[in-house]
Amino acid sequence: MSKQLSDHTIQRPSSDFEGRFDTSRSTFDIRGPIDPNEDHEHTDHFALIYEDRAEQFDAAVPFIEEGLERGERCIYVADDNTVDEVLAAMRSRGVDVDTALESGALSVHTEAETYRRTGEFDRDAMRSFWEETLADATDDEFAGLRAAAEMTWALEADDTGFDDLCEYEELLNPLYNDDDYAVLCQYNRNRFPAEILHNVLRTHPFLVHDDTTVCQNFYYTPPEEYFGPDNPSRELDRKLATLVDRTDARTTIETHERYQRELYEIIATPHASFDEKIAGLLELGRERLGLEIGYFTETIDENTFEIVDAVGAHENIRPGVTDSLCETYCEKLLASPGRIAVRDAAEAGWTDDPAYERFGLDAYFGTTIHVGGETYGTLCFGSETTREVPYTDAERTFLDLMGQLIEYELERQRRERFLRESSQITSDPNLDFEEKLQALFELGCEQFGLELGVMATVDSDDDRFEVEYVSDTYDGFEPGLELPLSETYCATVAGCDTVGSVDDPVEAGYDDLYVYRELDMKTYLGTYIEVEGDVDRTFFFVSEEPHDGEFSDDERTFQRLLGQWVKYELQRRQREAFLQESYRITADPDRDFDEKLEELLELGREWFGLEMGGLNHLPSRGGEFRLEKGVGLGVDDDDELWSDPGYGCFCRRTIESDDPVAMTDVHGTDWQDDAIHREFGLTSYLGTRVTDGSTPYGTFWFGSTEPRDRPFSETERTFIELLGQWISYELEREQREHHQQTLSRIAADPSRSFEAKLGDLFELGCERFDLEIGGIAEIDPASDSFKVQAIRGDHDQLQPGAEAPLSETYCRETVDHGAVADITDPERTGFGDSIAYEEFGVETYLGTRIELENEPDRTFFFVSTDARDREFTQVERTFLHLMSQWIAYELERTQRERALEESNERLEQFAYAASHDLQEPLRMVTSYLQLLENRYGDAFDEDGEEFLDFAVDGADRMREMIDGLLAYSRVETQGDPFEPVDLDALLEDVREDLQIQIEETDATIATDGLPRVSGDASQLRQVLQNLLENAIQYSDDTPPRVRIDATRRGREWVISVEDDGIGIDPDDQDRVFTVFDRLHSREEYDGTGIGLALCQRIVERHGGDIWVDAEPGDGSTFSFTLPAVRE
Repeated sequence: MSKQLSDHTIQRPSSDFEGRFDTSRSTFDIRGPIDPNEDHEHTDHFALIYEDRAEQFDAAVPFIEEGLERGERCIYVADDNTVDEVLAAMRSRGVDVDTALESGALSVHTEAETYRRTGEFDRDAMRSFWEETLADATDDEFAGLRAAAEMTWALEADDTGFDDLCEYEELLNPLYNDDDYAVLCQYNRNRFPAEILHNVLRTHPFLVHDDTTVCQNFYYTPPEEYFGPDNPSRELDRKLATLVDRTDARTTIETHERYQRELYEIIATPHASFDEKIAGLLELGRERLGLEIGYFTETIDENTFEIVDAVGAHENIRPGVTDSLCETYCEKLLASPGRIAVRDAAEAGWTDDPAYERFGLDAYFGTTIHVGGETYGTLCFGSETTREVPYTDAERTFLDLMGQLIEYELERQRRERFLRESSQITSDPNLDFEEKLQALFELGCEQFGLELGVMATVDSDDDRFEVEYVSDTYDGFEPGLELPLSETYCATVAGCDTVGSVDDPVEAGYDDLYVYRELDMKTYLGTYIEVEGDVDRTFFFVSEEPHDGEFSDDERTFQRLLGQWVKYELQRRQREAFLQESYRITADPDRDFDEKLEELLELGREWFGLEMGGLNHLPSRGGEFRLEKGVGLGVDDDDELWSDPGYGCFCRRTIESDDPVAMTDVHGTDWQDDAIHREFGLTSYLGTRVTDGSTPYGTFWFGSTEPRDRPFSETERTFIELLGQWISYELEREQREHHQQTLSRIAADPSRSFEAKLGDLFELGCERFDLEIGGIAEIDPASDSFKVQAIRGDHDQLQPGAEAPLSETYCRETVDHGAVADITDPERTGFGDSIAYEEFGVETYLGTRIELENEPDRTFFFVSTDARDREFTQVERTFLHLMSQWIAYELERTQRERALEESNERLEQFAYAASHDLQEPLRMVTSYLQLLENRYGDAFDEDGEEFLDFAVDGADRMREMIDGLLAYSRVETQGDPFEPVDLDALLEDVREDLQIQIEETDATIATDGLPRVSGDASQLRQVLQNLLENAIQYSDDTPPRVRIDATRRGREWVISVEDDGIGIDPDDQDRVFTVFDRLHSREEYDGTGIGLALCQRIVERHGGDIWVDAEPGDGSTFSFTLPAVRE
């Protein structure tokens, strides 16, 4: 090894030398023809002329990388770049620099360590340097030596003349002809003068320029000429020859490229017809080949052909000519293994042939056209004169290319026609499945040249084959034919996703099959169809005639497409049947959930081909699954099916997965250790998670004790997911209805206080939201206050009366953003340092704000100290909102009732005071009127007596009005407690009180019996008396007829008092219940105008309503509701 480099390398073993560097075998990532020049064998010396660093390293790094890959010792001389820059460039381009340096395969040096290692450039010393370096590489068992050197140092060295450098470079070329050695000299074009680069061109056999383009250097001067005497004529000859050769080569390439471009342009013309393309190709071929005539033929049968198109003048070669193939050039072409090229008919011995006598072509060039593996026709060119030059390889290639493009066009037309016709058939909405199938049979028979299309059901396990559809009548091959599958050609594709074919049954060993022996079927093309949820099918074509050769790839593709459509249609029908059946089950209003669930389980068992199925419920995570409904298991509902949470299989894995979980065979998996497999033998499984809202409820699954022979498809996974979604919806609906009914029951219970109802709401919310604490608090955003009013659940800090800044609680979210707020990640939402999180330890929150008038707002909330792994749903948020609305209504109602009670109390006080204060002067007036009448009655004349009667009557009416007003004001406060009241008994009492009026008017009061109600007996007696008095009083001249009926309506009774009196105008019906509002004058009907108002107030105290239905002259019906007695 060279002593100057010994400290940079480490010896490594490598392969032996394989000879001199061969550029023709190089994998160096460059472009261009790098074969050796014919004039010399110098292939180891490259010159890289670059303009920038990227261009330099794009060539130099791959050069070094290839040497490393070949096991060569690689040296890089850095000058224009530093050593670190060179290593960085190698690393950025994927070179394992560290390994290469460590192994000694790579070393990087400066120009001072190489070219001027003696202090100045000495070409003899450099030759010695390379000889020693190559010897060291050989001793170290490297496969060769490779160097890349930056030459910019030569511009800066005072001791280096450019002539010396060029002579040195020239001397390197023949130096190592017998050694594996290569060097890449790098010249910066921007720094080296042009004259120097001209000399560089002369001293390097190969040039690298324009990124990574390598080219032979035609201006390279071998050493014997470079150092020999000047010979301008020889230099001129070489340069002129180079120019001529290049011009000829360029002209040939340009000609070839032009014709090839025109050829592709003709074929690729988008709007040109096939005939127009053929005409263009014939004209182009005639021009390219220099022949007068071009024509394209189609072989009609074994003996006839037709000229499809022709160009050029010839009596017997014209478009549309149909003739016998016998004694034609086409006959010779079709009989030959490839193209025919005849330059001179006489030379080829054709002049005595009958074809020559008929057509007289002295030059002929033609090829055969094949479509679908069969002969279609010929493409021919000819001339009535001989051709002067042989057909070149380029011309032969051109003819082949024309033939291939015509074949491609014909194949494309054939494919498009098939696809178009099959698409028209399958997309026709007016055709049913059987009609489409028949049309596809006919299309396939035409396309494949076969006689019969068939579809049959098959069962590989039972070796069963039954014909289902046949395209045509065929003796012995009709629908219903049953055979062992093994006696048919269809057995070749059973269970396989391939297209099978038989074109020689005897050779294939099928001559003992029934279809060959008895049905004489000699050709078969078919495919196997697996149908989910149904028996499998085979779709095929057969014929008694043998097929000419193997079926082509296109024919197999066509058959596959037909089979795929049939499979799609069969599966679509099955899917529709499944969806229709599942819809029929789930939409049946006469079935309850359990009945629907059982039918869905039976449907799923049949569809998935699994023997058992069930709905399992998981009451708590990590707990035991409870079987709620099962079919085919041999166990009772509510049995507990347990699987260890550690295994994570079957239902345990399903409930933790968002997608359906499937297993075709547990053997060889961790599933076989699961308790479900050990206890029940469950071997194949398909299940999906069901929820009741946002909470996992359990699993809906199907399984079998046998392995499944194929994976569960996406359709099957979709179906079980749909079934699971319906079950989830039903469970959520039931839960939602249950919670809403519970909420309504709590809110509607008149016997319970607000505090008791609020406690029930807390219980309901904790259950609905799966949170352990519920509460309500007073809040005031202005003062930032939060005070717990009521709470349910155990929490040390959250107790009634507990206070905190509102801004330190999650409830501030309901103030800041309104509506319902929820928090499942306090730290992420900015509450990580709040009191609610740090001191109260609340991890989950759901709450809303209740805004009230005339009293502090509230916040209604549910919380948990456990984290929640899912977001709250909109349904949950809506339910909380409904609960809060009831609370707001109750709080506002309580506030209104309190205000009403205060108002009623004031009103009663006023009415009592008013009536008491009025009674005293009224008694005095009445006393003095009586005194006047007693002492001075005889002194009054007739007018005086009348005036006195008016005064007494007015005082009596005043007393009645005061008594009525006093009774009206005391309804709420002076009434008796509610108790069961027999309305029949009350009615009898009223009749006795009104006995005189009844007899005077000859009134009839009828009833079929009245119920027992809950109420104040004295007040209800007042209601009946007032209504009966009015019915008798407001009658016409006929005796009053009154009927009292009772109708049960839920938890209340509707009592109706119907009369046949004068009736009431509809516009006045609301006025009758107004205090002191009379519809008639006192001269017409006596009364105070308080009776019906008092009835209304009493009925309202009993929680009921009162109304009237009447028409003038048709009587009136007064109805009111009273609470029924609870049994």
